[in-house]
Amino acid sequence: MKRFAIGILLAVACFGQGKKNVVQTGVVDAHGASWIPPTARFANEPSSPATGSVYLFTDASAVGSCTGGGSALATCRWSGVAWQAVSGGGAGQISIFSAGAPVQRQVECASGTIGSAALTAAAPTQEITIQTGIPGNARWEQILVSETTQFTGTTGLTVSMGRPGSNNYEMTGTLVPLGVSSGDVNYWSARPAPPQLTSTYSVVLNFAVTSGNVNAATAGSLTWEVCGYAVR
Repeated sequence: MKRFAIGILLAVACFGQGKKNVVQTGVVDAHGASWIPPTARFANEPSSPATGSVYLFTDASAVGSCTGGGSALATCRWSGVAWQAVSGGGAGQISIFSAGAPVQRQVECASGTIGSAALTAAAPTQEITIQTGIPGNARWEQILVSETTQFTGTTGLTVSMGRPGSNNYEMTGTLVPLGVSSGDVNYWSARPAPPQLTSTYSVVLNFAVTSGNVNAATAGSLTWEVCGYAVR
């Protein structure tokens, strides 16, 4: 009987320890654990978040999109300037450098398509904005423009990428000919230097013709892609 009572007491003690919170000091190996970021809403954003803070937003405009106005979920990191989508593993990468402070964050890309219907200017040139509010600490990994469907109806149609105004070719570094072919065979890729290192700027595609107006285009589509990261 005494042994039976001792066994019960041991079982109760072990069960109690299983439910008890344990304060761990030193290094904890949590590689198999799941981390859930705090939740927030774009409609009531966290006040003065620290750079690198990660939140799970519950009112994103679309899944994984770091803009509000909907009811989708998005995990976003505060860059110090804007909320940026968080996806797989770049933040924990091992550095190849032996000196200096690590400055690269996860590379992210954006892509879009512009068809001939968007070329509405009765003029030899037309700028179409593809990015706004790019911070001065952005570094461009690569940019690309590709003629997905051949443009027709214009004379000497070209496209370039850069900041608005007279700088609208600095990111491609050249005027890329269009009206050449379909199927993304005619493309141009570059790794441009940052157009500026302070403040913010927009990125445009500038369509231009050597004769007539850009709105003469009767067919065609262009795919663009930009990839980059923000330094600390």
